[in-house]
Amino acid sequence: MTLRVAVVGYGKLGTIHARLIDEHPGFSLVAVIDPLDKNRRDAAANLGVATHSDVEHVLDEVDCAIVATPTVFHHNVCATLLEKGKHVFVEKPITTTPAEARRLVDLAKENHLKLQVGHVVRFDHRFQAAEKLIQSPQLIECTRSSGYTFRSMDVGVTLDLMIHDLDLVLSLVDSPVESVQAIGTAVIGPHEDIAHARLTFSNGAIANLTASRVSFDQVRKLEATGRFGFVSVDFLKEDTITALSVGPELQSLDIDPTNMSPAQQQQISDRFFVDLLPKAELPVKPTNAIAEEHQDFYTAITEDRTPVVSGATGERVLNVAARIVNTIKAGSTNEPSEIGGPHFSQDGESFKELGIHRSSVRGL
Repeated sequence: MTLRVAVVGYGKLGTIHARLIDEHPGFSLVAVIDPLDKNRRDAAANLGVATHSDVEHVLDEVDCAIVATPTVFHHNVCATLLEKGKHVFVEKPITTTPAEARRLVDLAKENHLKLQVGHVVRFDHRFQAAEKLIQSPQLIECTRSSGYTFRSMDVGVTLDLMIHDLDLVLSLVDSPVESVQAIGTAVIGPHEDIAHARLTFSNGAIANLTASRVSFDQVRKLEATGRFGFVSVDFLKEDTITALSVGPELQSLDIDPTNMSPAQQQQISDRFFVDLLPKAELPVKPTNAIAEEHQDFYTAITEDRTPVVSGATGERVLNVAARIVNTIKAGSTNEPSEIGGPHFSQDGESFKELGIHRSSVRGL
């Protein structure tokens, strides 16, 4: 079965989507939609397909669409497609507000359509290997940072970068988010460019998430700890993940470390990451995560099943992200800024006036 598809938005991600869709045997790329003349010319030259400035031009010609516009346009574009009976794959985040996300989810349900959200890291080969090992995690630490790229400037770093890890965390912890604490700072502005959040779940699990798009170091890392042991995923390492498993030797060990002789202590130290908490570098096979997303979208439509990252999942992730953003903006402190740089005034304006917000996290 061949599905006729349009790609809406031919920026950085749209370019990748269009190329991979054009290579997929189950899709027929009918058109690329973009309001910019240059992007339309590039699409026509690169792919040899029709181009239009508005999605309305192809509503009678396609079965589905890939929406890779700036986030602020997601709701209107997706609503138009869903109302006309088209299946939709929309890049993350699903929309800018929970109310918009709820409307898209409702439209998809009312029209019996598939709505998939592009939380691409869920299809990353390293994460897929790690999630098989992570069972009922008690603590998750996520860090995602990069330099400033001038992309996704219509939203803050929470909806731009942290939302990737929010999706991963929520997929790993089967429990509602009980409370949110957050701190964020605008550097270029007007939205937060650095954010840290702590999520506490009803089952007692905790997740700490840090995201920055003004960092001199590029970091993409997830670490999870629980009764299963410890798993570390470095998304900048292509072919391995690190795991510490709780070995049977440790489970049966009955010692009092405060009363051990130096020789016994040395013996335990020597064995620690060998048979007590055996460490392993597990090989993983690289795949193209975006192509895997496309395949999931295709099978969800042709086999009438729910996508791995459905609209409802995207809505849940956005709801938690909104709680983080709202906590950052609301903040309970109003201290003078000591951070320099062209964005920040030096005349004693408050954090709130400068767009720097702090939460009520003790000690921050």
